[in-house]
Amino acid sequence: MNSPSIPVNYCVYELNKKERNRFLILCISGLFAAAFLFYHNFLLSVLFSFLAWPCYNLYRDSLAEKRRRMLTEQFRDVLYSVSVSVAVGRQMTEALYEAEKNMRLIYKEDALIVMELSEIVKRLCVYREAEEDVLRDFASRASIEDITGFVDIYLTCRETGGDFINVLNKASEMILDKTAIEKEINTITAQKRFEIRILSAIPFAIILLLHILSPGYLTVMYDCIQGRLLMTAALMGIGLSYLWSMKLIKIEV
Repeated sequence: MNSPSIPVNYCVYELNKKERNRFLILCISGLFAAAFLFYHNFLLSVLFSFLAWPCYNLYRDSLAEKRRRMLTEQFRDVLYSVSVSVAVGRQMTEALYEAEKNMRLIYKEDALIVMELSEIVKRLCVYREAEEDVLRDFASRASIEDITGFVDIYLTCRETGGDFINVLNKASEMILDKTAIEKEINTITAQKRFEIRILSAIPFAIILLLHILSPGYLTVMYDCIQGRLLMTAALMGIGLSYLWSMKLIKIEV
């Protein structure tokens, strides 16, 4: 029942052919250039280029995380719209229909939340699918705590006859506060991510500069096994420090 443009699983990002080829070309070229700068050996540089595959998986994970973060921020507006609609007496299907119209005024047609709401409304109003199945399917595909919590709260209140309006208002307030905090953290850490990339690039720039200004200065590092081991340790240190630094600034709320 899903539109082809709607992700089947938000935890997995599938690159199209053009995106995949562009990334692999840039990544392989970059890895080859970095390895040749450190080893001055064509064969080792080619072997080093095979690291493009694990880099490709890391890139996919980062794109999937970025997409889920974007959906979370957009869902905040949906939550506000649904809360207002339910407070004035509308049923959930009507509230979602109103939310879809409101989101079209805020976001573009190809925005994730617009496509998701359009599909949800179609399944509820046209195909007459069960409300529980549609909402749980959305929560399952998104795998986002805020969306799962919202769906669980609504379905629990509907089954038990709880005061959904009051519970939804409290839950909405908590989710909105959490989303605001996450957005602020992402803004703060964006500068740190940029600084980490700059610091990781400095060793490459220094070696390149030494090759240009004093070509024979690093000759000893390429003519003996000890030199190659030191260059390997330096290259691994740069990579590990980059990954570790990125992990340190990833703050979960």
